[in-house]
Amino acid sequence: MALRKRLLDAVHSNEYIKRVLFNPFAEYHQWRLLGFVRDAAHEIGAGGSVIDIGAGELKYRSQFSHCRYVSNDLCVGDEGWNYEGIDLVSSAYAIPVEDDSFDAVLCIQVMEHLDNPDGAFREFHRILKGRGRAYVSAPLLAGEHQQPHDFLRYTRYGFSVLGERNGFRVLSISPHGGCAIAVETLMWAAFWELAPLPRQSLARYAVYVLLYPVKLLTGALALLLDMLDKKKSMTINYNVVYEKVVSDC
Repeated sequence: MALRKRLLDAVHSNEYIKRVLFNPFAEYHQWRLLGFVRDAAHEIGAGGSVIDIGAGELKYRSQFSHCRYVSNDLCVGDEGWNYEGIDLVSSAYAIPVEDDSFDAVLCIQVMEHLDNPDGAFREFHRILKGRGRAYVSAPLLAGEHQQPHDFLRYTRYGFSVLGERNGFRVLSISPHGGCAIAVETLMWAAFWELAPLPRQSLARYAVYVLLYPVKLLTGALALLLDMLDKKKSMTINYNVVYEKVVSDC
């Protein structure tokens, strides 16, 4: 556990390591997520405030050193995770903060683990300041994970309706590539599912390093084929930006 924590801390806090590991060829999905969070951090700006809902092991905290960052999690995900750094331990439906407390909500790869998405969005709306933004990302195509806390998958239309009926305006919805990237991602996910190696073990990390050149090749091929897919309706994930609607009354 201690060695794993040191490795994760090194990856999460070192921008050079992130740029090497999370590149569009080897880890397209993680690359898109990191880019989405970086864009959110840039939009929030210095002196702003953000709450990271479902923050887990605080992998994005370093992106918000320029502003007030508060982490929230129920702390019931992966058994091996370290939740020691969480500021507010609570569900996403009842976060112990005042109304209109934050400029932004960050909710990355969490919505699939919430059995009441409307309740979460109502809470996002409550704690955001006027015209505050919610940066949300969740999968469309993914295997079950963090069992038994895995409930839903989201289409772009589901994301639109969810936001609009809870007081948000959709500013953007971006897919994580199309069918070629989805197939390549799921192929590797299936490989790791079948591999007789415990998750987050040193043996698994060693195999990953050995296979890294192969991942670069399959990722590059997927990116090339992805240019042929104009619809991007078979995607692994969506990034969504919402704005809180403020009544004129």
